[in-house]
Amino acid sequence: MNKRILAATITALLLCPIVSAHATDSGIPLPVAAFAAADQPDAVSGATTVADQGSTRFLGFSSKENFHRFSGWASGGLLLAAGVVGAVHAYGMMSEAHDYRDSQGIEEFNPDLCTVEVAKVYDDPKQQALRWTHVGLLAAGECFYIANAVTGTSFMGPLGPGWSKAKIHRYAFFVHAGLMVAEGVMGYFSSDALARGDHDTFHGLLVAHAGVGLAIPLVILGAGAIMDPGSSP
Repeated sequence: MNKRILAATITALLLCPIVSAHATDSGIPLPVAAFAAADQPDAVSGATTVADQGSTRFLGFSSKENFHRFSGWASGGLLLAAGVVGAVHAYGMMSEAHDYRDSQGIEEFNPDLCTVEVAKVYDDPKQQALRWTHVGLLAAGECFYIANAVTGTSFMGPLGPGWSKAKIHRYAFFVHAGLMVAEGVMGYFSSDALARGDHDTFHGLLVAHAGVGLAIPLVILGAGAIMDPGSSP
């Protein structure tokens, strides 16, 4: 029951930015400002404006736009770092477990022999340090991500016909926000499968988790880069 509550809580927190943006774009009243015009910074991940006209300081930054821009790049960078640490963690565990398998002459996963070794590798202090570093980077990245999404909704506005940087930027938000939800759920259940020694489930989730984990920061950083002042219209 506690695991289900935790998974539901994680999913709900990650869904908040998506629901807020969709509801606001649909005209549903929310306690955020109306969407701004398309030439203003669109929601999430490194958006910027040509000039900060009449801006006031916001959380120590010269303007809300600058905070939004910073939090977008920070979230993308931290999540990318979390992905790198997670990959090192996964590779290290797989290498140690497979070394044991090879030393025992085991060709395929044997639940009777390997489950104990998998749990032993999982509980290794070095692997736990990598795991919690991964979790810490994720938590920091998520904080900036949510802050970026919340500030971004105050800049959103109806978009004109045709494709534009702002429209791509906004659609990219829905893409990486959706991937974020999937990643959080997969990460939780892959850790649970690993702790239980469920090799097949863990392996399948690990591949999907790694692929989505790499895609998220790339989409975030790409969404920010397209709104950079130096990018073409």
